[in-house]
Order: sequence, then structure tokens, then C-alpha cells
Amino acid sequence: MLGRSFATWFLVSLFTFSLAAQAPTGDISGVISDPSGALVPGVMVTLTNPSTNAVRTALTNEAGLYVLRAIPPGVYNLKAELSGFRAVERKSIEVQVGSSNRIDVTLEIGEVNSIVEVTGGAPVLQTETASVGTVIENRRIVELPLNGRNYLQLASLIPGATTNGPTSSQGKQRMGGQRNSFGLNVSGQRIHFNHYALDGVENTDLNFNSYMLLPSIDALQEFKVESGLFDAEYGRAIAQINASTRSGTNQLHGTVFEFLRNSALDAKNYFDRPSEPIPPFKRNQYGFTVGGPVVLPRIVNGKDRLFFMVNWEGLRERKALTLSPSVPLAAERNGDFSANPAIIYDPATRVFDAA
Repeated sequence: MLGRSFATWFLVSLFTFSLAAQAPTGDISGVISDPSGALVPGVMVTLTNPSTNAVRTALTNEAGLYVLRAIPPGVYNLKAELSGFRAVERKSIEVQVGSSNRIDVTLEIGEVNSIVEVTGGAPVLQTETASVGTVIENRRIVELPLNGRNYLQLASLIPGATTNGPTSSQGKQRMGGQRNSFGLNVSGQRIHFNHYALDGVENTDLNFNSYMLLPSIDALQEFKVESGLFDAEYGRAIAQINASTRSGTNQLHGTVFEFLRNSALDAKNYFDRPSEPIPPFKRNQYGFTVGGPVVLPRIVNGKDRLFFMVNWEGLRERKALTLSPSVPLAAERNGDFSANPAIIYDPATRVFDAA
């Protein structure tokens, strides 16, 4: 891409209430029983996000079952309590994009003010859904090297997916740009069978089935690629790419970044002329991300109430390419192909013709 390109992503999660759901989301469900294995109804189940202190509650029904839906991706603590039983608290439960987590709890008889703490994340094997997919979490998105900071390159880590397949020929001819020069093939399918969603919102170009918006990797929480089997809510396509953006917390966090590629640091291309300088290639990707609590005049401390997250990224790229085309020799332009090592036939007679 030549010239200057700005406004690749401006994400604002301003004035987002702590209890607002952010799709795509996950679920937590399970049954609560006593030491004898009998199901316990009426148990208060409390789910807390330590980063924002957002709280969700649910009561078990007559079958001892509880369900917490539309949970934004993150790490949570779950607490189950009922009079006559010791409270049970399970910490560090990781909820991922589109996950359905089964967390069963066994209550022990005792005082309610006595707490049994259990540390452990969500189960690796999810039995509550038949969907098949892989989540690329925030750590891998931020720390793994990406040429051009396109998070979708990490989809090649998923079994059955590749980013080395053919791209959209019509997309490159009619629109061009980075999103039509990128190809993602999942389970051997063409790129036209991909469906992209960003925070539960349609992010698919209906013309060529490429992505519409490519968020900055610093603004992403995680993304999940599902293929073959997935819930009916996703609708069409064979491969579902669902991305979730980050949100603000009670702690003020921010980053400032710049990634540089420059031909002055590169070796000469094999096809470049030895006597000529290296063709220019200068790429600068820079921006910032900041998030935290909102402080209003009437709310001196915005903790646990209101949060914001802002991300901006700019791109400036200048480059030249070395191409080596083949042109006919002077004799060939006059119809003499005798010096050409290729065998040439008259298409009408299939007789060799060297002149």
C-alpha cells in the first residue's frame, strides 16, 4: 500500500456500565449437591469479576441447577452459599469467547461464615456444547510476532487452518487493499465460507466474504475460530471467526507502541540489481491504548461503576517492488523462435515451426 493510511481502528468503550454484556460471551452452569449427592435447591450463586467487581447472581432451581449466561470473557470467582452449609468459593475461572463451562459444586454441612476455597479454572473438556473450536487468547495475540499486526495470522495455529492459501482474486481486482490480500482457509474450505464477527456484530464483507474491520491487537481480548459444528446463532458459513475486544477495569492501564520496518536494515533482494540501491521499504505502525475507571463530578470515585477503553493505531507505509518480467527477443518479435529452447507447434497442424 502506497501513501499514508490512518484511522485503522478507533475503539471506544466509553461509559460502559459494569453489568453490560459484551458479546460474544460465555456461559457458566452446573448443579449443586450436598455430601450425600442430593441436589440442593435455593442456593445463592454469586459470580464476581475481580477486575471490575461486576456481580452476577443466580438461584438453583428445584433440580439444583443454576445457569449464568452472557458473561463477558475474563477471569471470575464463583461463590455458592446456603444457610446450614459451609460456603464454597471457586477462584480463577476463565471464561472464553463462546465457551460453555460446567462448574459443579458440593456443599459441606457447617456454618455459612466458614468458606471452602477452591482454586482452578474452567474445565478443559466442555461437555455443555457440541461446537468444535479453538480460542487464541490475549497473551498469544500480543506476544507472538505478527508481520503487519494482523491478528488473523494466528489462525494458522488452529488445527485444519492455514493462511497460505489463495486469496480472493475478485477482491484484489475490484477493491484491493490488505483485507483482500489475506486468505484464511479452514478445514479445506474456500475463503468465501468464512464468517467474521466483532463483539457479536457482523464484520463480514458481503461482496467477497473478507473481514470488514481489523482491530488493533492491543484492543483485542481474544478470538475463537469454530468450524463444522457450532450453535445455530451463528447462521451461515462453515468457519466462524468471533473476536472480542477488551474493556476498561478499575485499574488505569495503557500502552504506547511503534513497530518499525525499514529497508536500511534489510539485505538486498536476490532480484535487485547489484549496482542499484535497495528499493525503499519503510513501515511505521504506531498508536496507543488506555483504559480505566471513569471519574465524574458527582462520582468522585468511579470504581465499580463506569469504565472506558480507547485504542488508536496509525499506519504509514512506503515501499517499492522489484519485478523481473520476460520479454521476447528481437528475433522472436520477427517470428524467429529457433533460439528458444521451448518446442513450439503450429496450433492448426501440430507441426513444429522454428521460424
